[in-house]
Amino acid sequence: MKKLILARHAKTEPLSDAGTDFERKLKKRGITDAGLVAVDLKRRGYIPELIISSPARRAMQTAKIYAANFGIPEEDIVVAGIIYDGDTTERMIAAIAELARDTSTLMVVGHNPDMARLSMLLSSQEFYHYPTSAVTVISFPVMTWQEVEVGRGKADYFTYPRMLKDLGTL
Repeated sequence: MKKLILARHAKTEPLSDAGTDFERKLKKRGITDAGLVAVDLKRRGYIPELIISSPARRAMQTAKIYAANFGIPEEDIVVAGIIYDGDTTERMIAAIAELARDTSTLMVVGHNPDMARLSMLLSSQEFYHYPTSAVTVISFPVMTWQEVEVGRGKADYFTYPRMLKDLGTL
């Protein structure tokens, strides 16, 4: 069994404040929100062994927050340009499988619409509202990451900060 946690980066400053899209950084709210989601995932036992992140500043900041909460050294975060650049679903899945090593549970920190689309395609469920700091945990009845295919996963869990606050689960 493999588990994939697809995470959208946390709330960021507007593009006009950053200069370039790649350099946008997290707002204070984003830092707080990512921490809340990390605590919730950890409480539920969804703890990745490895984090793959887009190289964009906001994604890396989010990945570092998750890493700190899960006890993963920052230097062990794998940076993958394809997560920022986007690509076909098949190439994205292949890149994730190649970088996943021998992990059982993996987290990918990226951007919309890619994280929402990948969540929907892998699990055959709809995630049209995929706000900042949203995460989907998808399980696959496979032994290796190379066996992961579109429609073969099951969405075990989906949340985002507002949902956690509204439900009072924090």
